[in-house]
Amino acid sequence: MAEDHYSDFWEFIKLLAKNDLLEHVVVIGSWVEYLYAQAGILPGFDANLRTLDIDFLVKNRDRPVQGKNIAAIARDAGYTVAQDVLEGTTKIYTPGLMEIEFLILQQGAGEQSVLKTNLGVNAQALRHLGLLKEFTMIARIFDMEITVPMPEAYVLHKIIINEERGKKTEKDKAAILTLLPFLNGETWEKIFPRLTKKENKIVTAFLSGYADMRL
Repeated sequence: MAEDHYSDFWEFIKLLAKNDLLEHVVVIGSWVEYLYAQAGILPGFDANLRTLDIDFLVKNRDRPVQGKNIAAIARDAGYTVAQDVLEGTTKIYTPGLMEIEFLILQQGAGEQSVLKTNLGVNAQALRHLGLLKEFTMIARIFDMEITVPMPEAYVLHKIIINEERGKKTEKDKAAILTLLPFLNGETWEKIFPRLTKKENKIVTAFLSGYADMRL
């Protein structure tokens, strides 16, 4: 990962913090692993970043009540803001051509695949984001409070969606296996019962192949 990509990441995080927007989103993509390492959340863990995508989970489409506009703020700060032609999702591009996207939990069976939010961005609605939304913690870095999923929730989510990841399946599997030895067993046992029967089956089947991994 080039140094300017780390710089791009932090500049956007600082832009959100400056505009009181960090509290409304959760960092959920692979950059979470970088934040775990930087904040000392998983002592001894070293992230190996290989992505130019930055993903944020919108906590609540109706918050803040007064509404803010991340797209307009980013555009005014010199970022390129676009709307996906096919899906209608908001995409923001950094000077280093990193792609920033926003996701939101899809709850209803008939809910739209893209939802407008009070943050001024159109977020892609996906299932299986519940763990990342419910089980969060704060990564304190550079006097900023960044919401991230608990590592155990992050790994469980990665396992659940692994078979759906296409060409990213093997990369995600490697990340899962790297993180597993650093997880807290008590936290894992707290979160695991919240899985659906289908999710439980997927996780159990995945872990059965790695019985020697410590949880």
